[in-house]
Amino acid sequence: MQIAAVQPSTRTVPSGNTRTTLDTYQFLRLLVVELTSQNPMDPMRDRDFLAQMAQLNTAQQMERLSTMLMAFQATSLLGREVEATLPSGTTISGKVKAVQLSAGRVLLKVENETVPLESVRIIR
Repeated sequence: MQIAAVQPSTRTVPSGNTRTTLDTYQFLRLLVVELTSQNPMDPMRDRDFLAQMAQLNTAQQMERLSTMLMAFQATSLLGREVEATLPSGTTISGKVKAVQLSAGRVLLKVENETVPLESVRIIR
């Protein structure tokens, strides 16, 4: 029996490139490959399929909980002076005026600029 190599996909991952989306996409892709290449005389058992789905759900919930915890922790920066490097490469400093959660990312409002939490370099 000859097994063909898996070819890289040219399909793009759905927008909102969060880790959860990517993991979900990869899991579903793997599940489809597993189901299409399983032995018809020995198909996947229902409980195995349900266990995989439960594991995926648990991983997604942990990712959401982690994001919410980061947002909660970011609220402690309200009113504090921070210095951050924007994705464009420029450095901005100022007081944090707001914290928002958008597409699974924690964003800070600093001097009328939206700054990703991971861009903060100094907290004063």
